[in-house]
Amino acid sequence: MKGTRARMMTRLASILLLLCGISSAGTSAAPGAACSVDYFTDNGFANPVSTLQHPCAEHYKDVTYIAYQGPHEDPYVCAYDHAAQKWSGPVKAGENPMGKTPDPVDPKEPDNHGRPAMIVDGNGYIHLIFGGHGGKYTLGKNLLGTPGNGRQTHIVSKNPEDISSWEVLDNVDPFGTYSQFVKMDDGDIYLFYRHGSHRSDWVYQKSTDNGRTFASPVSLLKHKAQESDRNIHDAWYAWFDKGKGDTITASYVYHPCRILGHTKERYNGYFMKMNCGDDSWENAAGKALALPVTKESADENTLVFNSGSERSNHGTCHVDADGNPHLIFRMGKGQVRYSRWLGSAWQAPVVVAGDSKSQDGDMVVESSKVVRMLLSSAGEVCWWKTSDGGLTWAKGSCLISAPNAGYVPTALVRNGTPDGWMVVSEHNNAQNHLYRKLFLLGDGGPVGRAEEGASNLGDRLKDLEANPPAPKPDKVEKKKRNKSAGDGDE
Repeated sequence: MKGTRARMMTRLASILLLLCGISSAGTSAAPGAACSVDYFTDNGFANPVSTLQHPCAEHYKDVTYIAYQGPHEDPYVCAYDHAAQKWSGPVKAGENPMGKTPDPVDPKEPDNHGRPAMIVDGNGYIHLIFGGHGGKYTLGKNLLGTPGNGRQTHIVSKNPEDISSWEVLDNVDPFGTYSQFVKMDDGDIYLFYRHGSHRSDWVYQKSTDNGRTFASPVSLLKHKAQESDRNIHDAWYAWFDKGKGDTITASYVYHPCRILGHTKERYNGYFMKMNCGDDSWENAAGKALALPVTKESADENTLVFNSGSERSNHGTCHVDADGNPHLIFRMGKGQVRYSRWLGSAWQAPVVVAGDSKSQDGDMVVESSKVVRMLLSSAGEVCWWKTSDGGLTWAKGSCLISAPNAGYVPTALVRNGTPDGWMVVSEHNNAQNHLYRKLFLLGDGGPVGRAEEGASNLGDRLKDLEANPPAPKPDKVEKKKRNKSAGDGDE
């Protein structure tokens, strides 16, 4: 009943948006209109969210908490009370050591790797990890990789279910980036991340006391120089999530990292899982793996598909009721492809949504053959569904769209509901600054908010629009080339 009421209220808010003259792209109402807008804040900065740093939003006791990158790349938090239909925040929760003042307009200047990941612990305290791109060399010697920039920082709300005040917990390794939380049914919290810049191991740290302390890092994926060419190091991009029962899944892609002549090439797709009872790892067929997994071991034991010369990029992974994994990867110029474990082999990757570029998203696995995917593509965020195990896909309802904008999604809201599945940031091609509107999307579309609460830039944006700094053409063109090649800021 509570969920039905919330969905009705969300639809009512959408109707009010139309009555106020609000577009699905978040255009403001006429001056003086006492209306809502469809975004919950306009102070997301640069690339404020992604599917990689996850989760960045969680539904807990009928409130959705959302963390994102705001001004100066600092972490900000908002909260939406579904029962009361009320937003709170944004609240600045900490300071990112990689942030720049004043905020740049050149899209290549922000680092973006320090975006926050978020989890709510068993006592209701809200945890953020942010600020790291491998950790600066001044932090000491990185024994598991190479230094980078920033500092991986762990903060927690001072009070449960309260975003108003925060404190630092100095209990995780500072040499981190791509931070990801996984919370188990017994309350244990795992923090996964890459232990440094490109040429670094992927590791995890485990907490059994609601994140108040963490064990030392354990290496999972090994970086090392290739025997045939010492200029090329084996490196990885990985995505972790809770599996069935007391297990954790890992899907990942391979990055041949060149010291000289570095590129953003990534290839192939891989999968393995952890048995948390004894901290052992195995492949999809149940074969035990020795840690840390090397490129040679990955190719032999955990390969989902060989992409050959075609580039691949990380996606997401979830399991069905039998524990069988379902995976998506982004291929070529960002085209999402789906695969699943058939019990003895991997299903060949299948194109989900045609050949449009820069696709990304996450999925809900309803059964071994029924999967729904919430996918951003070509200026819209829409549901796609398969009922035959991913062999064919049909497009469903669209939750948001705009003719001159694109949407960058998060992973699904942890414990999300039809009243709030996903957060997306809007990237409008017409704007001359790097601030982004953020939306919480449910089945009724964006969850609206009073304009005065959603508009948080004030004079900052007015001044920037009136006197925009000139971007650096060489960097802008490089950014465009990277994007067209399917490379992000990762």
